[in-house]
Amino acid sequence: MKRVTLSAFLMFSLAGCAAMTSALTGTPTPAARAAYVKKHPEIPDRYKKAIKDGQIMEGMSKDEVRASWGDPCGLCYGTTSNSWGDSWEYGIPNSASTGQIVYFDPSGSVTGWSN
Repeated sequence: MKRVTLSAFLMFSLAGCAAMTSALTGTPTPAARAAYVKKHPEIPDRYKKAIKDGQIMEGMSKDEVRASWGDPCGLCYGTTSNSWGDSWEYGIPNSASTGQIVYFDPSGSVTGWSN
């Protein structure tokens, strides 16, 4: 009986922590994006709205892009670091095609993106 009770406790305790990203895409959930914005009142209002909506904008920081879209693909061809800045690829799950690539200047601000 103790084993069943402990298992049930762990299952319900961990359930609240598990939903910060979508299991299918790895992107932050709307709740996680809203929590990030609330935790960072210094973010400009135009970026707050974009993050809450799961969008990115030119000028956003890497942390703001992560808050909106999640972590980039670490093994994808489009994720690179160069003297001109970095690029992060966001792949399309279960697809051989490239998703979107986000470009950053050397200071870490978004300069654009492509499909």
